[in-house]
Amino acid sequence: MTSEDIRAELERQPFIPFRLHMVSGKTLDVTVATSVALLQNAMCILEPPVDVAREGDYNVASMRNIERLERLHKPRD
Repeated sequence: MTSEDIRAELERQPFIPFRLHMVSGKTLDVTVATSVALLQNAMCILEPPVDVAREGDYNVASMRNIERLERLHKPRD
């Protein structure tokens, strides 16, 4: 998976949430396009805060460790 593959999904109109399947077996969901920052060989995915009193968490995923991308919802016609 390349950053261009991810960028294409993030820029898709309308945006379709997707799940990244990592080679480790872990999955990471991207439900909001603006929650992702693309880095040179990785991406940072921000998670919304569970509690208003604290900040959300984040995950950093290496592009080479992404096995596949799965779209979670199909756009309606």
